[in-house]
This record gives sequence, C-alpha cells and structure tokens, in this order.
Amino acid sequence: MTPSAPENEDRMQALVARYPELITDGDGDLLLIRREQSIADGEDGSGRWSLDHLFVTRDAVPVLVELKRAVDTRLRREVVGQLLDYAANATAYWQAGRIADSFAKTAADAGEDAEAVLREFIGDQDAAVFWTQVDANFKAGRIKLVFVADEIPRELARIVEFLNDQMRADVRAVELRWFAGDGGFITLSPRVIGETERAAVAKRPSGTLQAISREEWLEKHFGSASEPVKAGTRAFISLVERVGGEAGVPSTQGSIYAGFTGNDGKAFYPLHLFKDGGVISFSLRYLHKRPALRDENVRMQLLNRLAEIVGPLSTTNLQGYPSFKVGLLADPIMVSRVEKWLVSTLESIR
Repeated sequence: MTPSAPENEDRMQALVARYPELITDGDGDLLLIRREQSIADGEDGSGRWSLDHLFVTRDAVPVLVELKRAVDTRLRREVVGQLLDYAANATAYWQAGRIADSFAKTAADAGEDAEAVLREFIGDQDAAVFWTQVDANFKAGRIKLVFVADEIPRELARIVEFLNDQMRADVRAVELRWFAGDGGFITLSPRVIGETERAAVAKRPSGTLQAISREEWLEKHFGSASEPVKAGTRAFISLVERVGGEAGVPSTQGSIYAGFTGNDGKAFYPLHLFKDGGVISFSLRYLHKRPALRDENVRMQLLNRLAEIVGPLSTTNLQGYPSFKVGLLADPIMVSRVEKWLVSTLESIR
C-alpha cells in the first residue's frame, strides 16, 4: 500500500456514511441520520446550509461532521467557522422531531425499515424516549463536532484542541489517512485529534439525571414565570388528572407528560408541557402510528378542532409537535373547552 488521496470529497463522504466507525473515538456505534442535512438560519425552518453528515450516538448525542480534502484551501480557519455556524444555528432553530424525520427519510431512500434499523441500534430503549433525548441534547448544545480530512494541518489541530477545552460541545478532528494498493483496494487509517484528557473527563457522561418531583420541576422551570403562565401549568395538570391521566416528569426531564392507557393496555402520551417556550404540545410525533391515527385526515380533524379552541398552533406538521402557549389555560373557559376536546380525542385514540 502506498500513500494516496481521495479522488473527490463525495468519495470520502460515502465511505464515512457507510463506515462511521472510522471517525468514532469512545462514541460507540454511530447511527447515520442524514447526508447533506439542511441547516436553517431562522425561525421559518428553511435550509440555508448543508451539513455533510449528521449522526447520533446510542446515548442520543447528535454528531455533526464536516469533511474536506487536504488540497482544499478552506481546511484551516474557514472550515472551523463553517461548522460552528452550523452548530449555532442548528441548536437555535432546530424543530423537535426533525432529526427523527430525517432518519426516516434516509432509511426510506435506502429501502430499509426505519423502525427495524432503529431497534437494532438502540436495543431495548424506547424509541420515543430516545428521539426526545436527541432533541433535548441538540437544543441544549450537548453535541459533538467532528472535522474530517485526509490530512489535518497543525493549525487546525491546535484550534480543535483549544475549542474542545473551552466549549460544552465535544470538538475533534479525524485525520483519515488514505492508502492505495493493487486492484483498486484502499486502506484508511484514522487518527483522532483534539480530545485532551482534561476535556474528556469534564465532558464524560455522568449517567442518568437525578430524580426530580413534579413540584420541583415546576419551580425550577416556571418559578419565575408570570402569574398566567403559572396558573396555566396548574390548570394543565388538573385537567389531565380529571380525565384519568397521569401528569409526570419523564427521565429526560424536558417536559411534564400527560400519560394515558389505551385499550391495548399500552401507555400513550398525547400532550406534553415543555419547559422550552412554556408550551403544550399535541404530540403527534408519538401518536401518528397508532392504528386510530394512521389516517392523516383523522389527525388533521383533531388538529383543526384544537386550533379552533386555542388559536393558531406552532405548526401543522401531522407528525410533529403542534403547540400553544400554556398561559392560555389561565382562562377557565379555555380549560373547559380544551378538556372537552381532550376527552373526545382520547376516545378516538383508544
């Protein structure tokens, strides 16, 4: 084998997508979410940039990857700014459920069953909980940024090591040395740069979050909120319990869920009070595959009826998290209307 170089960037991208173990370093396996993942730069969600690869780890940590060949003059400072741009805007404007949607599209494009691929990757983990944790990690900036090239310049290596020491995100570079042999065979030899021991210890996962009561959760996230918002949170919990549900805090602690039991004996979660934005979502992401809601027209009818009560929702995505401000439930008349809608909706779902 003799030292060589990739013929083009697309060749590098394809190999990394197929063999993500080439760029791992303590991550364990990586699940490919999307090649050329679009990144928005505003609230409207329209894509301005395209990230080379988006992966996730089994611990639900998003991994953003940007590749360049050594011959590309942008490999030094420009590629750093580029990936930081992507990370800053993605964490600011990413919509919940979008990563799961991108993964489903990638699987469909490959002719694979997305649920089966995910099951094989996460094992006994609950898929809904996994995707919720992925979204929560992305929003909180708990991500990994990876620069990949067939040769990493010293200047880039120093920048990466500095960023990894300073940032919450894990930052590293992977030098993917390229060797060619007879018959068109190639060998890739990876070398990871940037994970200093100090940074590795500081960012090492600390395990599951410490348990928190519902009252502690409310005080932590809404203790300083306005009175209408506080009243709305109390009304939401009372409403859920009046109609036979459980209002609890999941292990990811990003919301208070409204949990119910279906006729099949399985739990389902139609509503969530999210700490980010102080909104209540009609969580179609968790519901759209239930037998009663597989028909988009049925979901649209339920969504329209909710919008007639609370006003325009945050989205009309029938596989997403259409939501409204929790402060609306400070009005007892609004609570009564939402309760009637919820009772009817539960009958449809069960």
